[in-house]
Amino acid sequence: MSSPSRINNSDLESVSSIDSFDPPPTFETKRITRKDALQQVEDLVYEIGNLDFDQESLKHKVAQVLTEPVLRVLPPEMKTRILEWAYQYDPLMFRQIIQFVNDDIGEWGYTVEIPNRRKDMPWHGIGADILRFFVADLKPLRKGLPEVERRTVVNNVRHGLSLFADFHDEKVGAAEREAQTAIAALALQEEAISD
Repeated sequence: MSSPSRINNSDLESVSSIDSFDPPPTFETKRITRKDALQQVEDLVYEIGNLDFDQESLKHKVAQVLTEPVLRVLPPEMKTRILEWAYQYDPLMFRQIIQFVNDDIGEWGYTVEIPNRRKDMPWHGIGADILRFFVADLKPLRKGLPEVERRTVVNNVRHGLSLFADFHDEKVGAAEREAQTAIAALALQEEAISD
C-alpha cells in the first residue's frame, strides 16, 4: 500500500495522466533449470556457427532466446560457443554473456515484474481522449474529500460518462448502419456482375 505522502505527491502530477489509478506491479518469482534452457536453445545452438545459416541474421533470434536466465544456466562449453559467435557478430550479447561464461549453475531463481498498467491496454476508438479526462477528474477522490465534495465529483463523472455512453452508442450505431449499407451495396454489385 502506498504511503500518504506518495499519494499527495502523485496528485501534483499532470491532471491528464491516464495511469494515475493503475494498481502497483506484481512481482513473480520464477525458476529456470538447465534442462529448460537447453530445450529453449536447441535449434539456435545448432544454427550458431553453422555455415548453412546466415550468422548475421541470427542476431534477432539470439536476442529473443538467450535471455539472462537462459544464459546463466547453460553449460559452460555452450556459453563459450555462444561467446565466440557473439564476439564476431553481436557485441552486446558478448558483453552480457562474458559476465557469467564460467558459471556452472544448474538452476537459477529470478524475479519478474509484471505491470498492471491500464495504459498498456489498447486505448483507441471513438472518444478515448474524452474518457481520459473523466478518469483524471476522479483524481481528487484520493485526497479524502468531504462527503459532499466527493459526491459532487462522482456525480459529475457519472453524468459525463452517461453522456459519453449515449454519444458512443449513437456513433457506433451509425457506423454499423454504414457498414450494413456498404455490404448490401457490394452484394447488389456482385449480383449485377454475375447476371
